[in-house]
Amino acid sequence: MSRKWYASSPSILLLLLAPFQRLAFADVTRGTVIIKRGADANSITSTFLDDVDVYATADEARDGSSCTSFDGIISFAHPMSLMEGDKFFSTGQLQLKSIEMMVDEINSQRCGVGVDGKRYGIELTTYGDDSSKDKVGAIVENGMLPIRNSTSIDASFWLGPYSSGLTGKISPHANATNTILVAGGAASTPVFRDNPTIFGTFPPTSKYLAQAIKALAEAGARTVSSVWEDASFTRGVCAALDALAQEHGLEIKSQTEVPSSPSVADLDPVARNLSMSETDPDVVVTCVYAEACANWISSLRGAKWSPKAQVFTVCIGMDSFQEAVGLDAMYMTGISPWDPSLPTKDDVVGWSASEFAESFFSYTSRTATYHSASAAASVGALVQAIERSDSFDSDRIASILSSEEFTTLYGKLSFDGNGQSKAPSLFLQYNENATVQTVYPLESRSGDLVYPMPTWEHRDCSFLSRCETGSPASVPGACREDGSCECEDSEAISSGIGPDASCIIVPSEDIGYVSASLVALGLSLFSIQAIMSLSCAAWTVRYRSTNIVRGSQPIFLCLVCFGAFVMNLAMLPIGIQGKYRYVQDPMTGEVTDVPNPDISRVDAACMAVPWLFSMGFSILFSALFAKIWRVRMVLKAAARFKRKTVQPKDVAIIMVCVVAIQAVILLCWQLIDPMRWQREIISSDYNGYSTKSVGYCQSNRVLRFLTPLIVIDGMMLLYALHLCFVTRNVSSDLQEGHWITGAVLSIIQILIISIPILIITENNNDAFYFVRSAIIFLMSSTVTALIFFPKMYRLHFARHQRRNATSSAMSRPSVVSQIRASAASASAQRDSLRSFPSNASAQDTGMPARWGNDFQSSNYKASVENNDGVNNDDPGGGNSEVVDDRTRISTQNASSSNDCDTKAVLSERSSSSKALDNGDDDDNTTGDAQAKSCQ
Repeated sequence: MSRKWYASSPSILLLLLAPFQRLAFADVTRGTVIIKRGADANSITSTFLDDVDVYATADEARDGSSCTSFDGIISFAHPMSLMEGDKFFSTGQLQLKSIEMMVDEINSQRCGVGVDGKRYGIELTTYGDDSSKDKVGAIVENGMLPIRNSTSIDASFWLGPYSSGLTGKISPHANATNTILVAGGAASTPVFRDNPTIFGTFPPTSKYLAQAIKALAEAGARTVSSVWEDASFTRGVCAALDALAQEHGLEIKSQTEVPSSPSVADLDPVARNLSMSETDPDVVVTCVYAEACANWISSLRGAKWSPKAQVFTVCIGMDSFQEAVGLDAMYMTGISPWDPSLPTKDDVVGWSASEFAESFFSYTSRTATYHSASAAASVGALVQAIERSDSFDSDRIASILSSEEFTTLYGKLSFDGNGQSKAPSLFLQYNENATVQTVYPLESRSGDLVYPMPTWEHRDCSFLSRCETGSPASVPGACREDGSCECEDSEAISSGIGPDASCIIVPSEDIGYVSASLVALGLSLFSIQAIMSLSCAAWTVRYRSTNIVRGSQPIFLCLVCFGAFVMNLAMLPIGIQGKYRYVQDPMTGEVTDVPNPDISRVDAACMAVPWLFSMGFSILFSALFAKIWRVRMVLKAAARFKRKTVQPKDVAIIMVCVVAIQAVILLCWQLIDPMRWQREIISSDYNGYSTKSVGYCQSNRVLRFLTPLIVIDGMMLLYALHLCFVTRNVSSDLQEGHWITGAVLSIIQILIISIPILIITENNNDAFYFVRSAIIFLMSSTVTALIFFPKMYRLHFARHQRRNATSSAMSRPSVVSQIRASAASASAQRDSLRSFPSNASAQDTGMPARWGNDFQSSNYKASVENNDGVNNDDPGGGNSEVVDDRTRISTQNASSSNDCDTKAVLSERSSSSKALDNGDDDDNTTGDAQAKSCQ
């Protein structure tokens, strides 16, 4: 455009700057001048901007402009919020940019305003108002005065700022100076009433909600609540709700006022109160400015509640609102006097509503709202009124404005008796694509009203979840009102709410239970060992009076059976397993917060394993340890040629101590940090559902209790092995010491081999179960077999052979004659032997070499086999008999003696030996015969 009109009139700049010594031009763009203002609300001040070369920019011209000069200048002045921190900045900028567009278009394309055959250019002056009433008052009183009879300015007109409150500070001054003011951003009726030169393009606040309440009542709404900001415009809009609700049959549930520019903290309690069941209105009308709209949406979200319809008075269609709330803007409704789809065309610039919207977006990169169109219409209506009056006379222009209709891009515009627009408001709503549509009145609608609007959960499900679209991990469905997903596939289930909603097919979980075949095998091993333990115990009781059983002390044999049985019981709880500690949802498989009632049984099984195994092992091992300890005690006594009878009570203390130590450690474990059942997810599918899990018993401080048990048992095993080594040369017919040694060694071997296998198989439930069951079975069954089977064989299968051999030996007369012939000499020789030291050789004593060898042999072979020989003086089974080699030496030495004492000793030993050989107390006849021969 040509700006020579501007460049050729430098006096205009001087005239404008004269009243404002500290005001400066902020920008010169297509014939507009923007003024930057300061922060002092009580005076006209501003901060100087960078210098602007007005003359350089004034020579720029738009392509196609035919206007090269003007016959005069018309001044359009108005306050407006220019700073980003101003309350009405975003809305004010929408209005300011549209006014700039209109002025540019009129100046460049129409060559200004035509009056009385002349063309007058429009000069736009904008004053920063800080969104402050005091600032606007100062501007009007001290600066924005109508310029009349000036050689440079032919006429002065005012445009209004945004908001009724700020416009209300100008209207009295405009009316007093008879200045025409057309306000594009005020709707409060008191601003216009009794001010004949003041006109507004917004509909009155009393009619703002008319279309919205009517449309919602027709849609089925029955209750309504209102929330308004403490401001004249917002208060006036919501004040009309009483009459409108009564007119359309709606019940008002609540009416709440909040502070000016309310924050989320101010709005949260209001939203929570509305969400209560006793309130819960169908419709909420929120009369706030643009800055509070997003805060109200946030409060509704925080309350997890939404009405069936949410009506805003300002925000709908504003980019700033949609940017602030995103997809939450969908289905929000609001009031608007304008929509780009209106079939109208401006008589001044020739723009249709849609063309204006496109040009506005191109100019500002923002979407045009009714605020923009209203401000543009204020310029268009004023220019049309000036041209129709063909003068600058305020009375004539005011008369035309109040009586005639003007075709603008805003629609057909006319003013009522108060100077406010007669045009009805439109009811707008964002659709599912976040596009603003007119939904009422029906004749102007571009889309259908969605009532009730979807809940937050339903919207989140529809637009944020995978419910309706499906995914590789889910199947398609449809969102329900509660935000869940209704699945099309009968095998699928609804999972999640809102943004997490989806239709998924829950995979079957490999729960990792021990296979039924292995459990059956474990029960079979348990049964075998249980039968062995009970059978051996029953056999011990049945044959407790025989020398073989009585010599091994039945009480210890029964303890071995009992210990093996208790340890064998540990195979039962290791097969008890459970699912999760908390109940799983039967539909989704997700773990809930409800405790699993079955888990206490599994927890008990977890602690039963160490209790049964440790107590059974301690009883079993302590019985073996006591038996080998008895052998050690008797061996020491035999080495000193002393008789030693070891009663059960003498070694019972060992068993009590071992069992007590184990029990104390286990009890502390049970009370402080017991083993508890846990289940760990090994793998999951796309949706996070477990496809494989493994259960195990866990204790946070297991090593604190397991370590002392292992150390104590290990020390006892090593010491028992030492005792077995010490007594390795003890010999008897039954060789029980050797069997005890074999039992201890088998326990050690099983433990050494099993520990690394347990570590390797820990993560495989089947293998772990089998290895533990095998360890328990092998330890208990091996000890049982080594202790009892040799005795059973000796008693039941080798008995007949020994009896025949004994009878044959007794029938040989040479043996009896030999014993009788040497009885006397044996006694003397025995006394000789006792008088020599144990380390004397045959040469030193003068006795035959064979006797010396026999003597030394008797020294290192003098021992007692644990429980094999029988001391007839000990009914309880205690045994301190010298071994058979010693007996043979005594018999040979006494063969030529007739000493009755020797015969008595031999008789006693022979009877004991025969009793052992025959396994029967009734076969001791030979010894008795020998004893009688000495009488």
